[in-house]
Amino acid sequence: MEQAMDLCKGCSESVQVKQDSIAKMISEVERSGQAVDDAVYQQRLAQCLDCSHLRYGTTCMLCGCIVQVKAKYKTGSCPYPGESRWEV
Repeated sequence: MEQAMDLCKGCSESVQVKQDSIAKMISEVERSGQAVDDAVYQQRLAQCLDCSHLRYGTTCMLCGCIVQVKAKYKTGSCPYPGESRWEV
């Protein structure tokens, strides 16, 4: 069991987002016209997947977002303390 400080904001340790749910959310972003291109998305996602603040392979512990979805938005930003891990 993880310590309370390792839990996501507003979530319990049992929270796990299924890949089909994430895929649906990403599709919605793409349909909205608010998505970055695949190269930017892959770069952002690689930074998130290498971050110590990532939990469950999906959730950013700094902001509580699903990184696969947030990285897809043009307006998305990395909340890493001091500086964004996403290059502009």
